Amino acid sequence: MIELIPEAGRFYKANLHSHSTVSDGVQTPEQVKELYKSMGYHAVCFTDHEIILPHKDLCDESFVALHGYEVSVKQNLDAHTGCFMPVYHFNLIAKDPDNVTMARFYKNNPSWAGNSRMWAEKCGKYSDVIERSYYDIDWLNDYTKALGEAGYLVNYNHPEWSLHGPADYVGLKYIDSIEVINGGCHVINDNTSLHYHQLLRAGRRVFPTAGDDNHGTESVGMGWTMIKAPELTYEALIRGLEQGHCYASEGPEILSLVLENGKIKVKTSPAFGIYLLSEGRCGVWEENRETLLTEAEFDYRPDLFGSFFRIEVRDAQGYKAFSNAYFTDEIAEKLAKE
Repeated sequence: MIELIPEAGRFYKANLHSHSTVSDGVQTPEQVKELYKSMGYHAVCFTDHEIILPHKDLCDESFVALHGYEVSVKQNLDAHTGCFMPVYHFNLIAKDPDNVTMARFYKNNPSWAGNSRMWAEKCGKYSDVIERSYYDIDWLNDYTKALGEAGYLVNYNHPEWSLHGPADYVGLKYIDSIEVINGGCHVINDNTSLHYHQLLRAGRRVFPTAGDDNHGTESVGMGWTMIKAPELTYEALIRGLEQGHCYASEGPEILSLVLENGKIKVKTSPAFGIYLLSEGRCGVWEENRETLLTEAEFDYRPDLFGSFFRIEVRDAQGYKAFSNAYFTDEIAEKLAKE
């Protein structure tokens, strides 16, 4: 049996996109923690704009404060982003809880938001100061590669809000993940796996994330990342993300996912439908309009799936969960060792 999601450990609920009064949020980091703890979350990654601050003081036995920062690369540095300017936003999540150094730091970035410039001038740590950013795929690849080498997971944020299509992102070689659910942008359909699927088809082995992008209290609990880990620590949550032991959700739970005796076996919270999607047109599913499903089995057919497959779950209210992608060449290697 191959455990596509480890059976051991437990799932921890995390908001991986959050803003506070450190930048342009209206709640202090302490208030953000208390709000999310009251909603059953185990972790929040504080990703204020253009500034990283550690929040170790917020960690306790039932809550982990991850830290990172959100960077912006605008199409036109001399104009306000407004309603129509395409822009890249990346969340950079520090792998090491002691890493608070911003690499390739754009000191004169026009995208400072709220209090972020004040905090950066007061206590920001940075290396590789750059004079400007460029809305260019080659420059972005050099930039994101350097950020990864500096110890960050690079998450590509809200492609719909960014006004992006495949031409804007399939060439990104050094991103680790893509935000498939953005609570703050759900009204413009930034809760879709379409862009994720296009990246996978382009050969990018990225995992899905979800977060609220909360600046206040109006868009909390809209989307979250479930991370399977042996314990609730900063390091264990980061390892779970790096290993793809996670899924993104706005409601449904993926409780178990294994490959056994030629069958992909999925267990979920009560669901209207459980769907397997692949590189090409091959898709299989189970639906029940009368009594909800809690499990499904699909034949493992790499000849039909192509390079990968993934799972989506939809509950009776229409909310969805998106699994990591599982690659048939990696599975073949594991099967050869059995």
